[in-house]
Amino acid sequence: MAENDQHGLDSRPAAPPPAEDAEERESRFVGDTYDAVKRWIWRIETWSVVLIAMATVATAWGAYQATRWSGVQAVDFVQASTSRSESIRAENIASTNEAIIIGLFTEWLAAKAADQPRLAGFYESRFPEEFQPAFEAWLQQPAVDGIPEGTPFSMPEYVLPKRVEAAALEQQAADYFEDGKEANQNGDNYILVSVLFATVLFFAGVSTRFERLRPKVILLSLGSIVFVAALVVEISLPRSIGF
Repeated sequence: MAENDQHGLDSRPAAPPPAEDAEERESRFVGDTYDAVKRWIWRIETWSVVLIAMATVATAWGAYQATRWSGVQAVDFVQASTSRSESIRAENIASTNEAIIIGLFTEWLAAKAADQPRLAGFYESRFPEEFQPAFEAWLQQPAVDGIPEGTPFSMPEYVLPKRVEAAALEQQAADYFEDGKEANQNGDNYILVSVLFATVLFFAGVSTRFERLRPKVILLSLGSIVFVAALVVEISLPRSIGF
């Protein structure tokens, strides 16, 4: 009989666990929510710190590049001014030489027309070396009364070295000037990018003043979008390294 009673006791279903107290459930829910909020706050603060750090470095790089390109612009403009001055100087020398050549050639023509070969030979011996090829080529042209038509100055062989030098220096000055303008534009672009990164710093800094998560996330999202766009532009810009 005792065994039957013991068996009957063992076959009865176990008693259910005591019901969880409502206060304990609420406390656990609050604790889980608090932990989740703390994790979000930590992530957002980390996001803000990283964004501020990267924007600060990118801003410093943009300011450095703007300064470097400003120096490049100044050097290019100085070189352009120097080359243009040298071009003017060379052109003045060429004009002076040309005036001398024209004067000698005019006297040679007068002596030739007056049938004074000795005097004509005297002037011919005074022709500058750079005029000789054009003069010799001109003498090979058809002659009228012993004097070829036209003048040596219209011949392809008529080239004044100083005038060629002046043209080359003028082109060099133009190239330097264009390089200076390009350097100026590069500097302006880096300044614009730095302004964009300053906007990122503003968004990231203001986000720390809000208690609620939504304004923080919105401001950091805007800052991140501007940062990515500015970074893409900055990477695409030419760089000037000082070493």
